[in-house]
Amino acid sequence: MDVLKLGGTEMINRTKTILAIRRTVCVPVQRIDSEGILLKDNPLDFPYPLMLFQIILLVLISRALYCLLRPLGQTKFVCNLLGGIILGPSLLGHNKALRDKLMFGGKDVGLSDTIARVGVIYSVFLISVKYDMATFKMKAKNGWKISLVGFLFPSAVTSSLVYTNASTISGLSGGTFFLLALTFSLSFTYFPVVAEALDELNLMTSELGQLAMSSATINDIIQWIFTVVHLIVIKRSINDGAKTLVSLLALILFTVFVIQPVIKWIVKRIPDGQEVKDGYVSAMQLMPLVMAFLSDIIGMRPEAGPILLGLVVPNGPPLGAALVQKTEFVVSEIFLPLFFFRVGLTVNVYSVDDWSSFRKLQLMLTMSYVAKIIAVTVIALCCKIRLRNAFLLSMMMSMKGLIELIVYDAWKAVKDIDEQFFTHIVLSALVMTMIASPLVRFLYTPPRASETILSRVRNIQSMPSNSDMFRILCCFHNEESIPNIISLLEASNPTPSSPIYAYVVHAVELVGRAVPRLVPFNTEKQKKKYTRKNSATRQMVRAFDNYLKISSGPVIIQAYTMIAPYKFMHESLFRLADDKFVPLIIVPFHENHPGVVGPSMVAAIRHFNANVQLYSQCTVGILVDRGMSCSLSSVHFSCNVALFFIGGADDREALAFTARMSGNPNVGMTVFRIALRSKLKERNEEEQVAAKLDESLVDEFRLRNIGNDRLDWLEIEVDDSVQLMDAVMNSQGSYDLVIVGRRHADTTLRDKEMSEFVENAELGVIGDIVASSDFCGGQVNVLVIQESRELGYGAFRSGL
Repeated sequence: MDVLKLGGTEMINRTKTILAIRRTVCVPVQRIDSEGILLKDNPLDFPYPLMLFQIILLVLISRALYCLLRPLGQTKFVCNLLGGIILGPSLLGHNKALRDKLMFGGKDVGLSDTIARVGVIYSVFLISVKYDMATFKMKAKNGWKISLVGFLFPSAVTSSLVYTNASTISGLSGGTFFLLALTFSLSFTYFPVVAEALDELNLMTSELGQLAMSSATINDIIQWIFTVVHLIVIKRSINDGAKTLVSLLALILFTVFVIQPVIKWIVKRIPDGQEVKDGYVSAMQLMPLVMAFLSDIIGMRPEAGPILLGLVVPNGPPLGAALVQKTEFVVSEIFLPLFFFRVGLTVNVYSVDDWSSFRKLQLMLTMSYVAKIIAVTVIALCCKIRLRNAFLLSMMMSMKGLIELIVYDAWKAVKDIDEQFFTHIVLSALVMTMIASPLVRFLYTPPRASETILSRVRNIQSMPSNSDMFRILCCFHNEESIPNIISLLEASNPTPSSPIYAYVVHAVELVGRAVPRLVPFNTEKQKKKYTRKNSATRQMVRAFDNYLKISSGPVIIQAYTMIAPYKFMHESLFRLADDKFVPLIIVPFHENHPGVVGPSMVAAIRHFNANVQLYSQCTVGILVDRGMSCSLSSVHFSCNVALFFIGGADDREALAFTARMSGNPNVGMTVFRIALRSKLKERNEEEQVAAKLDESLVDEFRLRNIGNDRLDWLEIEVDDSVQLMDAVMNSQGSYDLVIVGRRHADTTLRDKEMSEFVENAELGVIGDIVASSDFCGGQVNVLVIQESRELGYGAFRSGL
């Protein structure tokens, strides 16, 4: 019996040993990269080269689509999503050979899906960095009305359809609160989505675009509150929900009281006007991953941490702008394409098999979009917005983007919706955006283009000579331009009977922010609010404040900081000029101070100046700064000015501005009136009208300056344009400032042949000559005046 027992025990031990041996299996490590085609390895059989191939293919397809569809008004979001869908099972991926052998075999899911998630993490982080909390304070007229009605009405319509048909629509497996989340998501207008779309459509600074973004910010308040509640409610029990709430509060407190002070310390260590050190940028680029890791540890979605981190990073320069500049391109062009690819893989039109459910879902989504369009259009009409613009505003607020895809993908990940429902809701968002974008781009016309010209167009001559105030708007990009702007203001003869009201605007490129802004800098309280990142503006404003103490006459300075993309910065400038009824805008020449601005900035400023000249409703002056400002001190000011008057609308504006300067006892003036003998004999009707206007203004100018020993008037007659240019070159002297018109009555100076000899077309033929190094050794400042193009050469002069 003992033997049997021993034998049985031994048998059991042997069995355990055998089982243990059987559980120890040697599994070969799967390689992620190939040894190369020379060793007969197919690179597309391995995850790493397959992922690279997917990125390359998707980027090429998306870029090709963007080149084809951008002229049709489509956004980059549409092209990226279409690229993912084309590669997915709905099109190319439906072919079994392509799906299994090329890119859709599933062997790369872990690697590419992880990188796609990393792209989402950095994308929401950058969105939060660019998010300006001050947008909640934007006072765009009627924004709150449009926002609330545009959210509540479609929510009511959608919820009635969702709760009525939820049980009959396949693919909806979420609970009651998820149905509410679905309703709200279809009704929300996400601010980052609207801002990105309007930026691509060049409508960010338009009046309708500003109203759309203002309305979207109010939606964002509701969205953030609902997101927090949703994260708590979806937990399995009240205890889990309480833990989630505590975890979220802990993450918020850690971000505010630990991370934010460190970020402020970094910002304080960045010298004024210098770039952020690479070490700081690298550390900040790592932090989104750290915050995503912490969020996942405490049971939150990984995106929660990066969003909170982005909100405490100061937007704009220096830190926010540096992060966006050095991170956004890689994220948007490399990481996010993989996310669109993963979305495309799960969008499968062949998964739609329940057509009854399909029709109900289609009705629900269509009614949701229609309800939002009707709601926004109607409330906009009640706010006295024209029908066409009201409809286009509803289109702006109906566009979808990356945020919606992230939300839909999260629902699919937690099994709240299935593949069929996901396919339908993604395609509906794509179609809605594809319809809305071109409608907005091609049908929206800024209001100023359709308003009566005479009510908006202004010039210096239209200002009465006895006007109680001369208004001028001066734009500058850096502090080096300020001394010559101050000299120009002082030379413009501020007097108690006609003081100068100068609107000085510091133009800052929109980098690291989501919305353009025009910020007044007018009270001591506001000045104290300016933080370390605004110290450059504060120093510039201080220079103007110091000038006010030594000016010879009354000057009022109203300072602004204008933050906008250069491609449509001129619209913000025009809006300010229209509001203040300014007849003259001064902008700096793009080649001023080349050592301060880089080549890319030079090109951007030149494009900005061209837009100002092309679209301005008032007179524009381009100030060429050669670093030779007039002598200005607390006890003395002197300036020597020269004017070349050939004839024409621009020259008359230059003479009108010079007439104001001629009253300044500290300004010496030389006027060269150059006339072509051939034009004295042969003139058409238009030229005769222009000549009469020239003579009338010249006579008035000379009459007002009788007895002015500081004025030298020289008459020069020439036979042709060659002699004219020789006369200009022979008129060199010790000038501080030379004023010329950009265009002239002499048609030979506007011929295409002359353009070949002009290096800077924005200065005109004569302006380009006097601004060159051949004239006075390139040591004289030049002001090139152009009257509004809307007035033309036949403008009526109502006074000097």
